[in-house]
Amino acid sequence: MINLIIPLYNLAWSVAMPFLRRSPRVSLGWAQRTLREFPEGPFDIWIQAASGGESLLTNMVLQNLATKLPQGKKMRVLATSGTKQGIDSLLKGRDHLPREGNLDIHIAYFPFDAPCLMKKAFARFAPKLAIIVETELWPGFLITAKRNNVPVFLINGRMSEKSYGSYRHFCGFFKKFGPERIWAISPQDGERFAVIFGPEQVELMNNIKFDRIEPKNEIAAQNPIAALFPETAPFVLLGSVRREEEEVVLKTITATLAGRSDIVIGLFPKHIERAAPWLSLLHAAGITAVKRSEIVDKIPPATVIVWDVFGELAGAYALASATFVGGSLVNLGGQNFLEPLVFGLQPIIGPYWKNFAWVGRDIVTSGLVREVADDSELTVALLAAVDSKSEKTEIMEQVRRFFQPRKGGTEQICQQIIDKFHFLENN
Repeated sequence: MINLIIPLYNLAWSVAMPFLRRSPRVSLGWAQRTLREFPEGPFDIWIQAASGGESLLTNMVLQNLATKLPQGKKMRVLATSGTKQGIDSLLKGRDHLPREGNLDIHIAYFPFDAPCLMKKAFARFAPKLAIIVETELWPGFLITAKRNNVPVFLINGRMSEKSYGSYRHFCGFFKKFGPERIWAISPQDGERFAVIFGPEQVELMNNIKFDRIEPKNEIAAQNPIAALFPETAPFVLLGSVRREEEEVVLKTITATLAGRSDIVIGLFPKHIERAAPWLSLLHAAGITAVKRSEIVDKIPPATVIVWDVFGELAGAYALASATFVGGSLVNLGGQNFLEPLVFGLQPIIGPYWKNFAWVGRDIVTSGLVREVADDSELTVALLAAVDSKSEKTEIMEQVRRFFQPRKGGTEQICQQIIDKFHFLENN
């Protein structure tokens, strides 16, 4: 049956190629995606990270792997991603490793999954071990790995309810061509993987993402954001606000300023091109607002700063008295509400945060994160946080206690990779 499906799958890719070529996003790295350009193998490991988030985890794995290799042992690694964000993240991660270290890392766009291209990719890359980060189940990749006797690991595995519903229709295929080993990040994810791939393939691991959460006790004294507003003005930060929730967030801004006219609000749109529309919305509502890029002197209280420059969100969290993290007041899945915690800042979020369900609801019941139902509750929560006397050092200690038992995933999976690599070398 698979011999009948592969030609049809190849044909589908052939039909899709002209349309993909016209896509600004997919056309990036076209020569690598089509293997007209490619890093020369053989490679010891080929690790695939779908996009930016998975690439961050890949960087953590590679950094830890570099510390575990025996002295004098060199390992060639091919790290691929399907997006520019992922490639940029992998490049940045490689730059943080010693240039003369024991990992020789090559970075490229992931080839299109057409079986004819994957056959060429495995012939040229010749990996000893292939690793998938989280969930990137391309059939051409899996079939070709199996036919070339290349073991595949799926690490930090997670599977949404929607994906589970889709993959269940192909259990027969995945049980035959799926990864050799799967490490899932929760019992629920493990159960879903077990149904699709077979329970003997699946184990549990701590989520690698937890290893990134480390309180920052020392905050740079020269934080440029501190110069934007008076020292006595509490700073309220509204981070990663999505376009779809602008109307309700505007209500919150209006009500919050009515409750505390001595504060400064920093508004970080999720997409920077929304800065100008936000400025118009605020002015139309009679609210004093200014773009971050246009500030030349300290701004007065009761002002909203609309951020239109990159790279300052972390520094803003370090100075904020209260914060809301967006994408969560309407059903968008939520944005990263863990980042404020490392600065001793308890985030407030809306009820929609399924993108971060892997954290677990304990983060709310523990009091580290506050969940609100709507803009009215958000206003009350922000004002209460401004008035709170909570010490950031105490919150950081609570963060340590909460996350410490959840750490260790990076260490665990790297040991599995090392053990497998030694096995392959000796057999």
